[in-house]
Amino acid sequence: MDKLQIKGLCFSYGEEPILNNLNLTVEKGKPLVLLGKSGIGKTTLLNLILGFIKPNSGEISGIDETTRVSVMYQEDRLFPQISVYKNLKLVKKELNLNEAGKLLSELGLEKNILNKLPGELSGGMRRRIALARCLIFPAELVLMDEPFKGLDIESRKKCLGAVKKYIAERPALIISHDPHDAEAIGAETVRMEDIAENR
Repeated sequence: MDKLQIKGLCFSYGEEPILNNLNLTVEKGKPLVLLGKSGIGKTTLLNLILGFIKPNSGEISGIDETTRVSVMYQEDRLFPQISVYKNLKLVKKELNLNEAGKLLSELGLEKNILNKLPGELSGGMRRRIALARCLIFPAELVLMDEPFKGLDIESRKKCLGAVKKYIAERPALIISHDPHDAEAIGAETVRMEDIAENR
């Protein structure tokens, strides 16, 4: 896909409006970092794009049930009963150990953790494994919700570099609280307040 387009999107939980006349375009080669205060509807927007919930009105085009979407949630969502390597192979079956090790190195991780279970790793390590899994899935669209949450400065720097590399040829929408993330990956910054009318 070349473009995800959202026009006039409205959504409410019962009587409480969450999104009102939201308009947004995400294009291939032009990643967007979406900023906004907590509770303004950023994660709700991702769920609408993914079709987990339905809008009250408006249109989302460029994506359908056949579109391969790679999603990174605020929770790591790793499978605890299988190794790091097997978690990665779930999204890319042909991934070999050397490729996996190289990917981990790009994210500041040692190859020797590939055989460990997620529960044996620190929170920052698990976050980077979740990021690795998101980046290597051969998707047409990438959606990330606070991908760098909980990372120290050095780890964050490495992860930003990896994200910039791996999303270069795909439409990508990244939710963040930090405007510096956009600069680091060469993305445009968009604020929720600027793409939707006041509730």
